[in-house]
Amino acid sequence: MSYAIRNTLILLVTLFLILGLGFSYSKFFLESKVEDLENSLVAKRNDLASKEDINIQFTELNERYQAALEVISNYDKILFSSNKPDDVFDFLNRVNAEGGNQMYYDYIYTDSIPSSEYGIIESSIAGFGRYDALTDFVNRIEHSQLLNKVSNLTISPARQDDDLHTVNFSFELESYYEKTNLFDSLGRNFSINLDEEISNYNPLFPLIQPTVQANVNGLTDIRGSRLIGMTDNRVFVRDQTGRIISLKQGDRVYLGSLVSIDLQNKKATFNLDVGGIEEVVTLEVVR
Repeated sequence: MSYAIRNTLILLVTLFLILGLGFSYSKFFLESKVEDLENSLVAKRNDLASKEDINIQFTELNERYQAALEVISNYDKILFSSNKPDDVFDFLNRVNAEGGNQMYYDYIYTDSIPSSEYGIIESSIAGFGRYDALTDFVNRIEHSQLLNKVSNLTISPARQDDDLHTVNFSFELESYYEKTNLFDSLGRNFSINLDEEISNYNPLFPLIQPTVQANVNGLTDIRGSRLIGMTDNRVFVRDQTGRIISLKQGDRVYLGSLVSIDLQNKKATFNLDVGGIEEVVTLEVVR
């Protein structure tokens, strides 16, 4: 075999080896890698399309979310954020502080009852205070933003109270709490509200009292005074201590006030509240 033919065969064999190796590399390695890259590209395109959809919807969804937050934050009622009785006790203390800390009470945690969507903290409250402060206290509990329900309220006069305004009381309290906090951004802010149209008239206060209030301010006691002079808009009386006092219509006296001056008939009329009994006292100028 000539040298030229041998070199040609060697070149052909080398060429076939290079082609075979190239084909094998392309067939068995590059094709699988290309397939993996194509699959990865499809996944990334799908993910990009999903994110583009979310981006398109974000503005609308964010506006709806902010509107929902505003509705919830301004809603008449919200729930406690947990089933901790400490939260209820803190709420009662804040209500009492809003009313001037006029109520004195014991707080007793009874039970926590869960349900599918919310739970109820059951408590008992008992104490004493002025009747008008108690109505204010219960009023704020029921009308404030946190949802509470008062039941089994009992009230009785406090025997130790000389002015008859203090009462003993007890009631059951149900405080509603949420099991899932959907709106964390609302935090713990809530409003304490009072319905000012609710009367705080005390039905336990006696209309007729066994004693009358003492004259601690030293006011003129008309029942022990004498009318000594008058003008068309003022009267002059010598009071129970001998002092000469000048009074005009509407001025306070012990247990009442001056309601009218009759210059023509030389009379002055006073309305008094004597232990719940209304009295009209008329004084005349003594000549």
